[in-house]
Amino acid sequence: MSWQLGIASGACTHRPILEVLPSIHAAGVAGVEIGTPPHHFDPRSADEVRAVRQALDDLSLAAVSIHAPFGAAHELADPDPKRRGCGIEAVLTTAAAIKQLGGSLVVVHPSDLERAGQDVEARLSDSLSSLSALAQSCRQESVTLVIESPLPHLIGGHPDEFRWLLDRLDATVRVCLDTGHTFLGGHWHAFLAVADGRLAHIHANDNRGHRDDHLPPGDGHIDWSEIARTLMAVDFSGWAMLELHCSTHDPGEFFRRALGQAQRLVGR
Repeated sequence: MSWQLGIASGACTHRPILEVLPSIHAAGVAGVEIGTPPHHFDPRSADEVRAVRQALDDLSLAAVSIHAPFGAAHELADPDPKRRGCGIEAVLTTAAAIKQLGGSLVVVHPSDLERAGQDVEARLSDSLSSLSALAQSCRQESVTLVIESPLPHLIGGHPDEFRWLLDRLDATVRVCLDTGHTFLGGHWHAFLAVADGRLAHIHANDNRGHRDDHLPPGDGHIDWSEIARTLMAVDFSGWAMLELHCSTHDPGEFFRRALGQAQRLVGR
């Protein structure tokens, strides 16, 4: 297998990234996804970006990807063009940051709106408008826009909706599959088929089938041997980032345990 395991720094939502990176390094990985929670890392701050670049260099860690801010304040499918514009601007800021940090993948949610009560076709069209603009800007900046598979109850979280978006986006746009999201919807195989040659990234996390727990692989009910088998079948060659929720006071030990379990379960 040519793919690698890394760790997403956003696991420690309320810890500054500079406190988290040494624990990620100590776990034994070479690559990291940069998270952007409000109390973790601010990609708008030139000082923070420089400090993180220095820390990455000191620790010999590669910033592979960055996860753009998401949620109501950054909704790419919002019916209000001005609010969509705020979401687009946030993604462009993170794209500039990952380029300065030496990485190239910008992971975005196509929408965080719940499907119930929405005009799904209209919201998908609004998301497409935002993503198309972002794809063009990312291409000009030599970074890659990567669209993440949403939770099943969100717009874009059904394989047919995700396919509708992908079919209308530039061929340079790539896909990130979230194992927890697809497991909750029972859609791992369907999303893998939708990605069809565009799969560039994995968010690896486990759950027990009821909510998006972001557990280490093996702590939930996902069949990791099937995940590994199907990734090999499509010749996946990117990074599988452990995107977890670190609820302990010792992130170093948490990351070491999570990485060890993941390595055993997927045969890395």
